[in-house]
Amino acid sequence: MKHVKAIAAMSLNRVIGNGNKIPWYLPEDFKWFKQTTMGQVLVMGRKTFESIGRPLPGRETIVLTRGGWSHPAVTVVHDLDELLEWSTSPSPGRLATFSSSNEERGALGDRTAFIAGGADIYRQALPYCSELLLTLVRREVEGDAFFPPFEHLFEFVEKIHETPEFDVLRYRRLRIAGGSPART
Repeated sequence: MKHVKAIAAMSLNRVIGNGNKIPWYLPEDFKWFKQTTMGQVLVMGRKTFESIGRPLPGRETIVLTRGGWSHPAVTVVHDLDELLEWSTSPSPGRLATFSSSNEERGALGDRTAFIAGGADIYRQALPYCSELLLTLVRREVEGDAFFPPFEHLFEFVEKIHETPEFDVLRYRRLRIAGGSPART
């Protein structure tokens, strides 16, 4: 789906979290993340949302969770199928209220849904993403959450941003014979 992309940051040893926290502090990467996702939709798991503590300003938040969890300021979906149905539905119904122009094109309208973690959400959603925007932190860190293998699904396209501490890399969905996206 062209309007579903993954956005993540991982260390050289694939760590994305430790104790439900990001194990580095890179203000320049936070700034890039904010600029990239502003006005868009962020999709994350319940634990990731709870680690942030609130919806991020200027972005719609969708929390993917299996349980009966709810929060008054976010949209909750219970599985990836419900998320994909929501993103393409011209009538989002109970999930959210959108302008009539968005309703005509589906709930996303011209926006992008960025898959933003955690590890299990990435594992489930990467096969449906058209792109992966990956911050590669140039160090190894200890952690308990790891970014799943993605290399069989995506090809490297370009380095978007480079600093001494990290690079931001853009990957595009691999195509298989016949032009269809690769699936796992």
